[in-house]
Amino acid sequence: MINFASMLTFYSLMVSIGPYVVDTYHVSTAVSGIVVGITVIGSLISRMASGYLTTIFSSKKLLLVGMFLLVPALLLYEIQIGIGFLIAVRLIQGIAIGLVGTVTNTAVVFVIPKLRRSEGISYFSLSTIVATAIGPFFALLMTQFVSFSVLFAIEVIIGVFGLVVALGIDANRIKFEIKHVSADEPGDKGIRKFLEPKVFGLSFLMMMIAVAYASLQSDLAFFADKLGIGSFASYFFLVYAGVILLSRPFSGRLMDIKNENFIVYPGLVLLAFGLWLISGMHSGLMLLFAAIFIGVGFGNFQSTIQATIAKLVPGHRLGPANSTYFIFFDLGLGVGPYVLGSLVPALGFRHLFLAMAVLALVGLPLYFVLHGRYVGKVAK
Repeated sequence: MINFASMLTFYSLMVSIGPYVVDTYHVSTAVSGIVVGITVIGSLISRMASGYLTTIFSSKKLLLVGMFLLVPALLLYEIQIGIGFLIAVRLIQGIAIGLVGTVTNTAVVFVIPKLRRSEGISYFSLSTIVATAIGPFFALLMTQFVSFSVLFAIEVIIGVFGLVVALGIDANRIKFEIKHVSADEPGDKGIRKFLEPKVFGLSFLMMMIAVAYASLQSDLAFFADKLGIGSFASYFFLVYAGVILLSRPFSGRLMDIKNENFIVYPGLVLLAFGLWLISGMHSGLMLLFAAIFIGVGFGNFQSTIQATIAKLVPGHRLGPANSTYFIFFDLGLGVGPYVLGSLVPALGFRHLFLAMAVLALVGLPLYFVLHGRYVGKVAK
């Protein structure tokens, strides 16, 4: 619930803060883009440090720090001093969300039995997936009927709810695994204090596929409006989330019984097929049909890569490994829209989504080289 609350504030404000900035401060869309994206920068900064912090401090202490940063940041949205102040507020919010996200995703691994770890991570990651769908839908719906001031007040209530839950956590139930190093034994140095090089390959793959998915967040609404089916675009992510809710329990269990290859390869193919459908769509029903394939494909691919990374490292390296994963993931989601936006004038929406379908297929041989070919050859 803590992760869901923080992610809900992140994704709801991500889609609504741009119009608010333009209307309130009368700035260009380029400046509003900076305001929108600065939370991703804050999250990246936080994730870089939080992996290391999990080796020093308890999960409850870090969660409380994150939530005590988040709630005041949400309160400060009501104050209209200037665009610079708002950018600072959103940077703090990003730092808080990055810390909370890394800590919760690391801590949950230690409360799940090893034999059901993939299934457990699949269930837990639903908190983020549902937030990515409900957050934008909720924010866009609310701003049609109430003022931004009311929306900001609701965001504060959500943040306070997450803080109350964090205060009620039993610190003894969730403990990070810490490697105790003797005086004459060298500890982790350099980049290994913050990141886990062992998972760079799979994290890069996740970033690449996240760029393909980012095309939906940044350009789907514009494409749908151009086709005259804009009303269907807001329901795309609801269908997407609903499909994940139905499929995630089965995919997580399948990975525990079989292995990750049974999810990753079909997932990438289904994602590519869904993007291909969007590239050629002419109706709202076709858009929602594509959401089914993308939900099963990307939704389960993402949780499977996260669970696989958790299997590749010892317990005391889970913090840095999760930081590495989310840094690459956030880079894909954060940088992707800017890169893809510059390609739209040259490619057009149809060819852009077709290119993203090809990018998803490129993930197949890349995954095989990085990890897939080794699955089943090493004793588990």
